[in-house]
Amino acid sequence: MMLKIMLTGLGLVCLSFAVVAEETTPTEEFTESAVNASTPNLVIKATKKGEDDANVAKKDAINIKKQQTKKSKLKKAAVKKSKKLNLANIEVTGADEELDKNINLHMPVTVPECNADRGEVKQFFTTVKKQLRKASRALGYYDTEFRSGGKIEKGCWQLKLKINQGKPTKIISQKISIVGEGAKLPIFRKILAEKPYDNGDVLNHKLYTDYKTRMTDAAQALGFFDAEFETHSIRVDALAHKATLNLKFNTGTRYRYGVVTIEQDVLDDTTINNYMLLKTGKPFSAENLIKQQQLLQRSGYFNVINITVEHEKTNNGRVPISIKLTRKKRNAYKLKLGYGSETGPRIAVEMNRRWTGDHGKALKAVTRVSKNDQVISLFLLNPQKKPEDDTLVYNIDFKRETKPDSVSKNINVGGKFNRKGDSGWVQTASLGLLLDITTPTGEDDQFSKYILFGVGLEKTKADNLLFPLDGWRIKYSANVASKALLSDQDIIQAKLSAKRIKQLGEGRFLGRFDLASTLVSNYDDLPQGLRYYSGGQNSVRGYKFSSLGDKVDRLVDGEIKTVNIGGRNLLNLSFEYQYPINKEWSVAAFTDIGNAFDDWSDYELKVGVGFGARWKSPIGPVRIDLGFPTDSPEDNPEDNYKKPRLYLGIGSDL
Repeated sequence: MMLKIMLTGLGLVCLSFAVVAEETTPTEEFTESAVNASTPNLVIKATKKGEDDANVAKKDAINIKKQQTKKSKLKKAAVKKSKKLNLANIEVTGADEELDKNINLHMPVTVPECNADRGEVKQFFTTVKKQLRKASRALGYYDTEFRSGGKIEKGCWQLKLKINQGKPTKIISQKISIVGEGAKLPIFRKILAEKPYDNGDVLNHKLYTDYKTRMTDAAQALGFFDAEFETHSIRVDALAHKATLNLKFNTGTRYRYGVVTIEQDVLDDTTINNYMLLKTGKPFSAENLIKQQQLLQRSGYFNVINITVEHEKTNNGRVPISIKLTRKKRNAYKLKLGYGSETGPRIAVEMNRRWTGDHGKALKAVTRVSKNDQVISLFLLNPQKKPEDDTLVYNIDFKRETKPDSVSKNINVGGKFNRKGDSGWVQTASLGLLLDITTPTGEDDQFSKYILFGVGLEKTKADNLLFPLDGWRIKYSANVASKALLSDQDIIQAKLSAKRIKQLGEGRFLGRFDLASTLVSNYDDLPQGLRYYSGGQNSVRGYKFSSLGDKVDRLVDGEIKTVNIGGRNLLNLSFEYQYPINKEWSVAAFTDIGNAFDDWSDYELKVGVGFGARWKSPIGPVRIDLGFPTDSPEDNPEDNYKKPRLYLGIGSDL
């Protein structure tokens, strides 16, 4: 029994240097000879005794936590007591930084009082040396010497402990192997390739314990529930200061999913099965359990998701899985209020009917009203066979949009299919009918009809989607309409947008790029919604929203006025640097360049500059910017450096 106790104590020291080993819980066995010149060999050997290493590690972790809590309480009590009592002073010297830290963590919490007798001081040093010997061995120092002494000065003990930590014990060989069904899996091959030590490293027992824990954790996560260490030992030659490691791990047979039962009352069997990643007979994986929960959460149907692995019902290597799903409220409502310096007050009301029947189709209605646009949209979301990758959405939009020199009223009816590939790229295909009435300033209404075929490709990658330090986004889209297919004229449109975020120094750099072009036989008949405009918060800050484009003179109410008709082409560039002033706030400086124009051989790019602030709010990034046009008042009475514009934005930068 004593053999079992001592290894547990050593194991606890290895797991956490802050824990004084309490040799009370029997789990593993080893034999130990006294470490001195006459007994040069020390063998630490453990064999399985009634429970696997994963359970042992779990119990050790619990014991460590309890002992840390206990020791913390004792230290607080000792500090409190020291305020009332005069305690002896202790000076410890001779240890390097790492050993000194470990030794301080193992020092007893009770210290002799100033007036303690010699017997009490002697007993204190006996206890200290016993604990510190364990602390030094945990870091590979097996012949550490301790010299203690003290004397009474000014009525109080002045105690000294001098440490000669000796020569460290180093690893000279490691024999590590993994056998069993899982031996060839990538995770175990990786563990085997990343040994705990290099030959010549000092024997730090924590690295050995952590390495074993990696093996047992990987086995548990992949369903190798019978995995065990057939051999695990460290042989120490204390005289030669050398150690050898021998470790053999048998993964055993991998368990598989048994019967998967689902309890829910929202979807029919076919639809809910489309959301199931866990299939009877597939190899067990804790990672797939997490993915399954996340997929059901993203479906939008369920409020509570309980997935239970029923180990007690395991039969013939099959582990039953029980899934219990609690529905969300069927209808959800949102009210959004906002204000923009260019759009004025805005309000949006949204109703989401999460499912319309047991096939899982969802209905969404949105109404948005502001000074520049009024929109009513209806969406029908139809889940596909692979709902985590494929979505089909039907839509109908009624929209009234006001530009500086035109007003558009249109109806758009169509559908879009999205597919996310294994590489993370989202592919889209769309078909829509656009009926539009555009009223340019000074002209009559222009009615147009187009059937648009569209394709797209998009991907976002970032280290953190909400507050990225390194990330990018690329989006490409193209639309085609043909007079031969019931459209008013032939159109080909393409647009490429990209954004890059990169940490630069203490701050981060943000770059943005938009490039678009249109091929159309008669631009004057092109509806407003298919023209390009620039200017505003998401293009060239400082200039009025959609104020940049080709200008023409028209007769309006008996007067010649210059009006903006947009452009066939679009080019926008943005460069911004953000510098943090604390954890939540940053300052920003930016330069935006861009315009919408008709001809690539004859165009002028406008420049806006400015500064702002960024706040990492609980709901996401908040941006406040002040943008200045670079035009002079003489050249541009509406947009010039004397008329800066304020911008407020909320949401991820990608």
